[in-house]
Amino acid sequence: MARKVLAVVLPLLLLCVGLIGFILLLVPTKDVKEDPTYKYGIVLDAGSSHTALFIYKWPADKENDTGIVSEHKKCDVEGGGISSYAKNPPDAGKSLEVCLDEAVKAVPTERHAVTPIYLGATAGMRLLNLSDFMSSDLVLDAVSAKLKSYPFDFRGAKILSGPDEGVFGWVTANYLLENFVKYGWTGMWMRRTAGTLGAMDLGGASTQ
Repeated sequence: MARKVLAVVLPLLLLCVGLIGFILLLVPTKDVKEDPTYKYGIVLDAGSSHTALFIYKWPADKENDTGIVSEHKKCDVEGGGISSYAKNPPDAGKSLEVCLDEAVKAVPTERHAVTPIYLGATAGMRLLNLSDFMSSDLVLDAVSAKLKSYPFDFRGAKILSGPDEGVFGWVTANYLLENFVKYGWTGMWMRRTAGTLGAMDLGGASTQ
């Protein structure tokens, strides 16, 4: 009896295995391979003449806590820089709402709570801080309160020093030129042996 059952079941089992293998061969790889999980980060560049919101994304696969970063979305805030709201600081926060609403849509909902958001203010706010530090503090407070009201991971809103701004510009330029490290088409990390380049940032109210 057992032999009869085995004689019937075994061919059926082999047939099923064969069909599964055949189906997997026919299905394109992209249909069975899951997309890599992306992480996101939001940076607001609060310049002297205007503010821009940038959303960046990178694959979860990374080396030494660094990943291949690409720009996911950009939004230009209407109006002048946040320093122009010195007479009415709450409006500095309100001016960011349209772009922040865009960020809520652009970043997947499940990634909101773990997406860092940061605002760096440059020369406009540096000058305001020198001439009227109380107003500059009120503007930063209003901006911080607005960013905290959104579902992202608020990491701060601060005035960058000139050297800090220059360093960030240098890192950005050399990253885009792939002078640090890049992920090659062979699927391996590649380190450049050539040196880095200098960078000069001609801003709206300062030069680094």
